[in-house]
Amino acid sequence: MAVGPYGDLKRKAGRAARSIALDGGTLTPGFTDAHIHLITWIRAVEEPWLETQDVGSIERAVALRREAAAEEDWLLVRGWIPREWPLERRSQALLDRIAEGRPLVLHAVDGHSVWGNAAAFERAGIDARTPHPPGGEIQLDRSGRPTGALIEEAYRLLTSRIVRSAQPRDELRRAIERARSLGITSAHDFDRSATWRAASELAGSGPLDFRLLLSVPVASLESAAALGLAAGMGGDRLRIGPVKMFADGTLGSATALLDDPYTSGGTGIEVMSPVDLAAGCDLASRSGLSVAIHAIGDRAVRNALDAIEATRRGGGSFPLPPRIEHVQLSQAGDWPRFRQLGVLASVQPIHQVTDRALARALWGDRTARSYAYGSLARAGARLLFGSDAPFDRPGPLLALQAALLRREAAEPPAMCFHPEQRLTLTRALRAHLEDPHVAAGWPVPLGKISAGFGADLVHFSHDLIHTPPGEWSRARVRAVWVGGRRVPVRAGDR
Repeated sequence: MAVGPYGDLKRKAGRAARSIALDGGTLTPGFTDAHIHLITWIRAVEEPWLETQDVGSIERAVALRREAAAEEDWLLVRGWIPREWPLERRSQALLDRIAEGRPLVLHAVDGHSVWGNAAAFERAGIDARTPHPPGGEIQLDRSGRPTGALIEEAYRLLTSRIVRSAQPRDELRRAIERARSLGITSAHDFDRSATWRAASELAGSGPLDFRLLLSVPVASLESAAALGLAAGMGGDRLRIGPVKMFADGTLGSATALLDDPYTSGGTGIEVMSPVDLAAGCDLASRSGLSVAIHAIGDRAVRNALDAIEATRRGGGSFPLPPRIEHVQLSQAGDWPRFRQLGVLASVQPIHQVTDRALARALWGDRTARSYAYGSLARAGARLLFGSDAPFDRPGPLLALQAALLRREAAEPPAMCFHPEQRLTLTRALRAHLEDPHVAAGWPVPLGKISAGFGADLVHFSHDLIHTPPGEWSRARVRAVWVGGRRVPVRAGDR
């Protein structure tokens, strides 16, 4: 209602007002994670990860999973790194021995591939004769037998058949509680249909003390259009967001689509062709929906911009600003197009720290235009900050730290990854606070502590303004308010 000195506020509010003493620290607006997979994230937190990329690590992780979830039929493990398992190392026989007859699936660390054993393939009806889906590959060994690896869009042939005992509604509730403990009060979720039902059930059972923008899978675009669903439809806690489309794969799997070959050869995978991207943008526009296009490589970023431009040129428009997710490698000539076309650059600053060694190895000198947040901002692009959790570390302080330092906090300044691409604190805060709410089109303004703005607030334990960014990891969330209502916070989460 108002912001100002305590005495002034007390006189305005009268005796009915309740006073809350914070006793130090910092009060901020609630942060938005503009790209997260909430249910997948909580599953990743609760499922075992591979410690290394050797067979012993798989055996230990499977044993942990078997012990922790004895009632589960499927054995699910995360952290598999495809590039560290060349073709000759992959075999279903290896996984069959470890799984002892149960279906076993290893999820790749980037979320774009899986490795499953024979029992898992049998449950899913996949064999050597199964056709490759568009934008994906069922990998075969030199004898023509499945290795168990499903690359890019092929992984859904298996993951869609996994049966879990946990209820998605309960998983989403736990994910929201964990997100709030990091200072996140709003999220743009890019999980699939399970989140829709889970979010609806949560919202129907009581106040949803969180704000959720839910994406529409591109596979559901036509049915969503037929049902009359529109971007921005919903209330002040739960809204329909953009249609998620995929222009390419990932850096980690060397499937991001590039203009020029990787140092290891090949130019990546075109998950959706330029024609299909343009058709998807056009249908979304005509149906009252917006778009969010996954594009990591420079050719994929250009294809995404071209598809949005074609819709604009044809007279189409989007109810929410169109956006490109990740933008990890891009060409200088494409940076001004974000502003010109009104396209938001939805980026994850923590990726530039986690992936810099791999980017240097696979992209060489092209890293000078990778994670080019400074160049995009100078060209007038609006940035949105997210984490892509569980595929990297979540938390707004981590993201801000990465955007300001472009290195791990404990590393010396000389380790800064292309310092010319650093952002100012003001610009970085805007990408994590104000602009994600513009992208979501919430009916109440958010992202500022200001009169007329929604009271989504976070109390951090430390004075973040006068603490160097490299020391922000010491800060903890003490309290959170959503819409002026104090909500529970898990203690000790980072």
